Amino acid sequence: MVPSRLPPRSRLYSLAPIGIGTAFVESVTGYVARLADAHSVSVGDLVGRVLSDLASPEDPIVTKTAKAVRANGHGFRASSYAPNGITGVANRWVRALQAATYRSDLQFLSLLPFRDIFPGGCFRKRRAWCPQCFEQWRSDGQRVYEPLIWSIKTATHCLVHHRQLDRVCNHCARTLSPLGVFSRPGYCERCDGWLGLSDRKDSQLRPEMPSEDGDWLSSVQVGNLLELLPAIDTPKAREVFCSNLRRYLEYITNNNVAAFAEYIRCPPSILGNWLDGATVPTLENLLRTCKCLGVSTVSLVTSDGPSAADLHTAKAATAEAGKRDVAPFRNKSEIRRGLEKALTDEVPRSLFKVAQAMGYTSTERLYQADRRLCHKIAARYRQSGHSHWWKRPGATRICEIPQMKQALERSLQLTEPLSVHHIAAQLGYSNDAYVRKMFPDLCTTISKKLTALKQARPLKIRIALKKALSEDPAPTLADLSRRLGYSTSTVLRAHEPHLCDQLASRNESQARRHRANMERSARAFLKQMPVPSVNEVCERLGITLWFMTKYFPSVRRIIAEKRRLVNLNNARRRRQQLFRDTYDIAICLHRQGEYPSISRICQSLPKDSCREWKALHLAARTARQALGV
Repeated sequence: MVPSRLPPRSRLYSLAPIGIGTAFVESVTGYVARLADAHSVSVGDLVGRVLSDLASPEDPIVTKTAKAVRANGHGFRASSYAPNGITGVANRWVRALQAATYRSDLQFLSLLPFRDIFPGGCFRKRRAWCPQCFEQWRSDGQRVYEPLIWSIKTATHCLVHHRQLDRVCNHCARTLSPLGVFSRPGYCERCDGWLGLSDRKDSQLRPEMPSEDGDWLSSVQVGNLLELLPAIDTPKAREVFCSNLRRYLEYITNNNVAAFAEYIRCPPSILGNWLDGATVPTLENLLRTCKCLGVSTVSLVTSDGPSAADLHTAKAATAEAGKRDVAPFRNKSEIRRGLEKALTDEVPRSLFKVAQAMGYTSTERLYQADRRLCHKIAARYRQSGHSHWWKRPGATRICEIPQMKQALERSLQLTEPLSVHHIAAQLGYSNDAYVRKMFPDLCTTISKKLTALKQARPLKIRIALKKALSEDPAPTLADLSRRLGYSTSTVLRAHEPHLCDQLASRNESQARRHRANMERSARAFLKQMPVPSVNEVCERLGITLWFMTKYFPSVRRIIAEKRRLVNLNNARRRRQQLFRDTYDIAICLHRQGEYPSISRICQSLPKDSCREWKALHLAARTARQALGV
């Protein structure tokens, strides 16, 4: 009898990934943390001692140099969300995980199927999560994990509870690495605190109403994309995207690239590269395009392409966008057919109305196509009696004569009156000819007053600049321009360039003195014990971290180094106290006849005790060895 052959065994548990084919598909970083938790080891040990050896020797996850920093160390420090992406980093992690678990579906936990559609750079820098999801999964007895959508920076809201994602631990008030050495699903890697809502009021567990802003809609669109991960044909993905985009271009603007680019708020040159397949849009640009067209991202990336309903929706969305600055592309024969049709309309229309119906802002293109037909349309409209309606008896006036006079008199009483042209525009006239005809004396007085003000402008600017030079502190040119009613300092420089240069020089001297005072104040914090952090120093001085880094980087380095030493000493003292507390608790448990396990020790530890995963394990192991357990 021939013995049956056993199939090969995986080195790690073949954990089934969660949510493939849904908007809540698990992420690669979350899968690694869940895999480490299933084996009761830290992420650092799993990655540095197991996965790193299974990756490509030429391109390992953890390099030999990193492992050589500490003797017998795993070498893993922390990872960004890059393993969830489309680059070689994600490919390396997926290959190592598939070799360790013998699973073939782990690429769907990343954006690798979209690698020919999106460039990189769509992930957050720090970890994000929904605390209500964590709490709900734990209370329902479900597996706690981290979905891929939480790692994408454009998805700012939870699709289930309609709330913004949290990015700061509620216990230690610190941000977290996407995948740290001691990461665990649902727990803080720094203080080991539960990231759910178990310690908050029940009223906060109720989901918020979904918002209709762009952030919420972007989160929904990202979720729609993640549902397609198993269905994407990666080799043909870019070709499918270009084809779908060209269908929208042809249906909406009749292949007018400039008009379509204006609709989706994209430069025409970049849109041309998308259509040719030379480049691909970022995720933010793709979401903006779909938002402008009012369609789902699915219609642009699937081989089925946009449906008839999608095309009609996009057409309606662009029509609601209103007037465009780009005229539609039509050849002369198409324009001529439109003009011939306008000649046969039951109700005559003006040539300008005909041009507007064709999408033009003026009649110039119509005259270029066929001047004879344009003259016929204009003559037909004049003969219909609809033109120059304001000249007909009984026509409603644009503005009553007394109202026009009051507007002119109010403007004349102002220190800087409005021009007659502006007053006419406010009253509803296209030009000021009729206003000047009715009230020539008032209009002449306003014009003379404006001319006098214009002639006095240089003197006013000179006086204001000289007065600003005597102020302490002196205002900037931008502040002085706003004070005088100008949007920029261009007018000031045009009249008094030398005085402007003097004011700018004085502002620079003030800025140097201010920076020197800030640096002295920052150095004073070095004498405090304990030394505050760099962020605390910036907050107390009222400056930004960028300001400190740019103008006194040496002070920042000294503060950061001293703060690092303080943190190391604090951590050392907390670990020493943890060792003492763990040993005392282990002795107490041993005397009571109970095994001093980590869970029992944790239940008896003080609330403010150090709970660092690695230090806790080492302290418990040392205590058990000392007791001979």
